[in-house]
Amino acid sequence: MKIQYAEDYDYKDGDVIVVDDVSVTYISYDGDCVDKEPQTLTVSSKNNGTARFLNIKTDKEGFSISDLNDLKIIIEDFNNRAGLKDEKSND
Repeated sequence: MKIQYAEDYDYKDGDVIVVDDVSVTYISYDGDCVDKEPQTLTVSSKNNGTARFLNIKTDKEGFSISDLNDLKIIIEDFNNRAGLKDEKSND
């Protein structure tokens, strides 16, 4: 059995489990928020039939960061967890 992304699926491959959607929610309990309520940031990936797109969604108050590198770390973490391909390296 193989596990692969929906856009790579070929019905001739046989016994395959297809990954179509991936979603990870990050929670900050002590971030830069003023009221100290937890903040959430959800990053998801979905194949819309032509390509895979990322969607970034925050809770109603937003997701505050003081360093842009923190957002880079989150996106890189999602990339690793979701197993997304790096189109530059043709993986």
